[in-house]
Order: sequence, then structure tokens, then C-alpha cells
Amino acid sequence: MSKPGIKYVAEYIVAPVLFLTVALTAGIRFQIGTNAFQFIYPPLVSCIIGALATVLLLRCAVFGIAESRDEDQGLLDSASRLVLVAAVYLSTVQIFSAVTPERGLLSLFFNLFYLLILINDLFVVFNPKRLAGALAAVLVVSFLLKYLLLADLFAPSSSWGKYIFQELVKAGSLGALDQEPFAPATGYLAFFSVALYVLGLYLIAPRVTRREALLYRLLSHRSALSPSERVRLLSAIVGLDRDSESLTFEVSDLTRLPQAAQCDSKSRPSLPPG
Repeated sequence: MSKPGIKYVAEYIVAPVLFLTVALTAGIRFQIGTNAFQFIYPPLVSCIIGALATVLLLRCAVFGIAESRDEDQGLLDSASRLVLVAAVYLSTVQIFSAVTPERGLLSLFFNLFYLLILINDLFVVFNPKRLAGALAAVLVVSFLLKYLLLADLFAPSSSWGKYIFQELVKAGSLGALDQEPFAPATGYLAFFSVALYVLGLYLIAPRVTRREALLYRLLSHRSALSPSERVRLLSAIVGLDRDSESLTFEVSDLTRLPQAAQCDSKSRPSLPPG
């Protein structure tokens, strides 16, 4: 099979199957003691967070699947894109619900953090590959906090010291800091779901070339450019968009812009990379 054919199979077939699997497994919880499992529907706030994350992925062209060159496959290509976007949304909703505490003040803190991060990122220029990596990092950190730190803190124990500590935490927070105990199998299944989700993001994230990465870097550091450099960059982009032959923009000019911008950036603050 050719390389484009492998890419289509990975993005149109393998990736949707992975995301739909995550949407199923991330909602399963095992009861402590009996190991009986039940499917937990995600709360409304997780649906909102999943929608924001999906919009962010669309805006940053993470769904940058190569266009089909065959005009007869236009409808099939569009349908495959819709299936992929729907699968990513469902899995994103479930995976955020899986790595978030189910109740109490901890659930509020986690969800508020997700909302603030995603809303802020809607106004930032992101490299799609770095965006997928940042989203995966947020999920991994949330998983470690919930299934390692908090699970061990609120897990039932025969130790009197730990039992007294748990009761003091609950009493001191007026019951706000609490988490429903779950069987260890829930943590293993959540780890499997997060791993599949990260793998799916890796499959659909477009490969960014060195020139494209340099362009994203310039856009994210545009405040460090001088006015004349901004005009040159904008003129080159407009000239390429209009197929203008009079405007040329060499890669060597791009490599010199950050060096020139470093001299100007010493006298004024610059934005952090996107």
C-alpha cells in the first residue's frame, strides 16, 4: 500500500475506531469490592468542555486531513471528516469526564481550570502538533492527580491514622473535598483510555514541516517584530495568496526575521510561545 493510502486508512478508519473505543471505555466505572461495572454518563460541563476542545482542534487544523485528488470521492471524504469530528467530540467529552473528580469542590476546580485554559487558547495561534501535545499533557496530569494522588488519599483503609486524616479533611472542608471511592480496575481502564486518546491525536495531527513551524513561531511572536518586519511579512503572505509574481518571499528572509526581532525584543516584552 502506498504512503497516501496508509495515511487515509490511519485517519479515516483507525483513528475513528480508537476515538469511539475511548468514548465507550472512558465512561465505565468499577464498584469497589464487587468489581461490578456501570456506564456513567458525562455531566453537562464535560459536554461543554468537549465542545470547546473540539472547536479548538478544528480552528488549529488538527483535522488537517489531506484533500482527495479524485473529484468523485468528495462526498466520501466529507462524510469521513464528519465521522472523525463526531468521534473526537464524543471521546473528548468522555475522557475529560474520566479524569475529573465526580463531585465536590475538586470537580469544580478541575472543570474551571479546563474552561479557562480552553477559552484562553481560542485566541492564541497554535501549531497543531503542539496543540495536540498540550491537550495530551493536560489529560495525563489530570489522570495522575485523580487516580494516583486523590485515589490514594480518599481510598478506604484499615489504618486508623489515615481514617482520621480523611475525616479531618472532610470536616475541615465541610464535605467539599471528597471523592467517591472506586475499584483499582477503574484506574487501569482510565489509563488505557487516555493512552488510546493520545494515540488518536497523534494519528490525526498533521505533520508540520520546518518552514511551517517557523511560520507558526513568527505568528506567535509577532509582538517582537518591528513594524517594518510586520509589513514585509504581511505583504509576502498577501502576495502569495493573490499569486502575485512581483512579491517574493524567500525562506532565508524568514530565518533572518527572528534574529532581527531579538534585538528589538530586548527593549520591549514579548508574548510567550503559543
